[in-house]
Amino acid sequence: DIRGQVLDFDDVLNGQRSVYYRRRQDLLFSDPEATLKIMDDYNKQTVADIVKAQTNEDGSVKVDKVLEKVYQFFPAVVPVVAVDDIAGLQQEEVTSFLDIAVEEIFKSKVDDLDQKAKADGRPSGSLARSANYITLVSMDNAWSDHLQSMENLKENVYLRKYQELNPADEYKIESLAMFEGLLDKMRLNTVYSLWQSLTPAAAVAQTA
Repeated sequence: DIRGQVLDFDDVLNGQRSVYYRRRQDLLFSDPEATLKIMDDYNKQTVADIVKAQTNEDGSVKVDKVLEKVYQFFPAVVPVVAVDDIAGLQQEEVTSFLDIAVEEIFKSKVDDLDQKAKADGRPSGSLARSANYITLVSMDNAWSDHLQSMENLKENVYLRKYQELNPADEYKIESLAMFEGLLDKMRLNTVYSLWQSLTPAAAVAQTA
């Protein structure tokens, strides 16, 4: 019985490991355009998460709280988005407004860096390369933490048999939630780190 549970634990972790390394492999060999598309998706998901977390049951949005988080993750947005721009808007409208602002600023950063590279005789795509590197580092760090958390979970669920619970079933349920949290952590760390690198230190300090 214990051997069977261990095999179940291994199957769960191997499945997660397969997803993780497939994503990592795709990113490692992605071209600049694909990397920027990934970042664009990350930006949109992060904006959506921020707005959703600060939305009341009636659909109204706590705009002060939203902008506090948006400024934290996207400090370059500070000069172009103010409370009055989104006050009174509903969740979807706020999300759409912020998506457009973040997307336009991100594209302008890409263009500015490419123009500077061209003027200096350097290859373009520096932002994509930075995004690729930051994402890989964020993924590796988060995965390392996740492995330790999974090991701790394995030890904890064994004790649940005394509550007449199946340790393997408990492991599968909780490990799925942990893996989803891992993917969110990878994305959030990537977005935060990349946008900090795109913003002058003085501007970042104003958002703290």
